[in-house]
Amino acid sequence: MLRLLLPAVLTAAAWGADPPPVVSGEIVELPKFEVADTRLLPPPQSWHYAAIPGFEVLSNISERETKRFVSDFLLLQEAAGVLMPALVRTDVTVPASLILCGGGNRFNAFMPVDRGDDIYRTNSLFFDDAERAGIVVDFALSQLELDALTTVEADPYRSFYKEYFRHLIRLQAGRPPAWVEEGLVQLFSAIDFGRKWITFAQIGDGFGGGKDNDFNRLLTRRALLPFDELFTADRSDDAFWSAQAYAFVHMCLYGRGQRYQAGFVKFVGRLSGEPPTEALFQECFHKTYKEMALELRGYLDFTDHKYLQFTAKKGQALPEPPPVALREATEAEAGRITGEVLRLGGHGGDAHLALIAPYIRGARDPQLLAALGLDERVAGHDERARKFLEAAAQARVVRPRVYLELARLRYAAVAEDGAVGGELTTAQVSAVLAPLATACTQPPPMAETYELMAEVWSHSAQPPARGDLAVLNQGVGVFPHRPLLLALAAELNLHHGDPETARKIIVHALRVLPASPARTAIEQLDEELPAAAPGAPPPGAMKP
Repeated sequence: MLRLLLPAVLTAAAWGADPPPVVSGEIVELPKFEVADTRLLPPPQSWHYAAIPGFEVLSNISERETKRFVSDFLLLQEAAGVLMPALVRTDVTVPASLILCGGGNRFNAFMPVDRGDDIYRTNSLFFDDAERAGIVVDFALSQLELDALTTVEADPYRSFYKEYFRHLIRLQAGRPPAWVEEGLVQLFSAIDFGRKWITFAQIGDGFGGGKDNDFNRLLTRRALLPFDELFTADRSDDAFWSAQAYAFVHMCLYGRGQRYQAGFVKFVGRLSGEPPTEALFQECFHKTYKEMALELRGYLDFTDHKYLQFTAKKGQALPEPPPVALREATEAEAGRITGEVLRLGGHGGDAHLALIAPYIRGARDPQLLAALGLDERVAGHDERARKFLEAAAQARVVRPRVYLELARLRYAAVAEDGAVGGELTTAQVSAVLAPLATACTQPPPMAETYELMAEVWSHSAQPPARGDLAVLNQGVGVFPHRPLLLALAAELNLHHGDPETARKIIVHALRVLPASPARTAIEQLDEELPAAAPGAPPPGAMKP
């Protein structure tokens, strides 16, 4: 995580073959739904729609304001690419939905079920899982109530920046400790930019005035949380916890002459394998929690810091954002996007209604069928789920979880026939692997895809060829810490492929895996390895 994020924060940068078909022309019979009274379905809603790289946008704010927002977002992407190229990569993609809410209390519908009291304390929401992400921004709320006595102006642009950078951090570095993520998110979201200039890490407005969301303004008259509470809590919905995380990260990276920068890097790096104890903190910073709390309080009173400012040379300004192609969303698009974001927020019933309403009214968009199939799968309605997923796969939708879940259902059908436990025929193997082969070609990569592929090959009557194992080994390189994947890949390579490849996987697995059944199985495989050839170099580490 540090290798990715910290160089981006601390330095500036200068300005195969197609998979086999999943189906072969079969006619897929879609599920039928009987609705006694269509008035029970949510009525169609009017939304603007735009598609930009990595995002689908739904908006019910004005067309003019939507175009302005999307144009600003495209420029933000350019500015972030200049400042943090390692963070804004294009080779790793998780499709995301962006919903801009104006009037009609539409934002409130997306509030997570466990945060119903927060509707006046936030104007942005972020949801994600391994495959999807969603950001919802409220343009109707004018002020945020941070507590009973504190309000600040609601800035939908800065709130969106915060959730966008959270999306990027999790996309590129997983989930760092909550306080680290929040501090970096707040730091990144304070970026100020235009086509010819970028200002980063500045506190205040640059002219001696403050900004509402500066940590020193929010915390000036508040007691600080103890560091052990800051480091172990996850309270991104608490503006003051967020402000203290921001203050500490900012001070370590940009304040006090950057004297704490090395300690910060060491501390965060150690947290990947250790809990945040005061003893570890002292080892890294040479200060106790109490001593650092006094230092942080002083930083709030006198925020001496450096910030980055870039001015474009002649002819090197950021490109003008392209025109925004905005149109009315189809009912299928609106239902799919809102339904999936509702599901991410825990509103399963409302999500299903949003998804099924356009289908009952006749929509058959393949992406809607894909979303319906996944929704039915979550609900445990596997027969309906498979029909939707088969239809979506036949239409070749770009959505790897569709093909993973379809493969799981096909594999389950094989199990019901009594084949699993014995050996799978070539036809059975092909039926399950065909959707997995498609999933491997679509972003984002999913570890479960390779694990199921390995499990199928381990039950196959016909052993995998070297080319089949090459795909599996590629998955090991992308997901080098998955115990089940490492164990199955090592076994298949040892018995059907290249023992030296098996040796590399085994050596790597024994270095990174804790005690577990998978590690025990790998230790047994290690005993089966043939002796290494004389003079052979030691196995190299698996590279993610």
